[in-house]
Amino acid sequence: MLPLGVFVVSLVSGLLMLYLLRGTLASESLQRTNYRGLRLPTAAGIVFAPAFLLLWIPTMLVVWTSHFPPFRGTLYGMDVMLVTVLGFCLLGLLDDVAGDSGAKGFKGHFSEALHGRYTTGLVKAFLGFAVALVALFYPVIIFPQGTPASAYGVWVLDAALVALTANFLNLLDLRPGRAVKVFLPAFVLCFGLTWRFTATPGTVVALQPTYFWLTPALVVLAVALVLFPGDLREKFMLGDAGSNVLGAAIGLGLVFGLSFWWRLGVLILMLILNILSEKYSFSKAISSNRALNWIDSLGRKGQEATGDNNN
Repeated sequence: MLPLGVFVVSLVSGLLMLYLLRGTLASESLQRTNYRGLRLPTAAGIVFAPAFLLLWIPTMLVVWTSHFPPFRGTLYGMDVMLVTVLGFCLLGLLDDVAGDSGAKGFKGHFSEALHGRYTTGLVKAFLGFAVALVALFYPVIIFPQGTPASAYGVWVLDAALVALTANFLNLLDLRPGRAVKVFLPAFVLCFGLTWRFTATPGTVVALQPTYFWLTPALVVLAVALVLFPGDLREKFMLGDAGSNVLGAAIGLGLVFGLSFWWRLGVLILMLILNILSEKYSFSKAISSNRALNWIDSLGRKGQEATGDNNN
């Protein structure tokens, strides 16, 4: 019942925070031009941070006072997701507010750094990796893999996977509603992956991945559903503050739901996709495929117009 209760209250929390932050989103400093040339509020994804905080306190109180073993996994999982949501949300907000649109992709940001100009995108990349390291510090202790040295090596690779997944969702978030449309099936996939380990013999029930990841991720899912209609109908844009959180939450699901070699394979795939974005437009690839273009355009009131604006 705890996951269901968290999901329902998260919907209310998300709606409340979106209402309370409507004035902030309407400020001139957050107005950006979207792909159709419309001036819209960006960084609506900032709602994730206060909404999660609002849920974290009562959820932790329920967990601490409960004697139901699976809830103990939620205790650690909520802390992991709290660091992830707050960290990636605030780093995304930094890029939304002060980002330099002239520098795009890893190549652009590193090129600027070589000339002594450190972009918010580069800062976000390094600090995003640091946030993932901090968030995953609990799991590296709770789910040790091999010797201490190898466990810390896996910790670094898992943090890189979370950071790259967060950036990948950011790269896809170039059309209304697209990031959430990618997040929803990815969420279902991660739920299925973590569920596989629920009945694994010898695993302490409180630390099984489903209990560790699912309840915190349901908060992100609920807020994403709250923001989805406004994003799709071009009332506002999620911005990096939103897309990074969605990607990082999926990254955590992959970390807890896949074995090491599968995670390593996905990490390499994410790295390749992030590099390919330097030369190829994901939007053009999507629009050139009939099925993907239909899904991507579903519910959107505008048609394709200008090119990508990767950061």
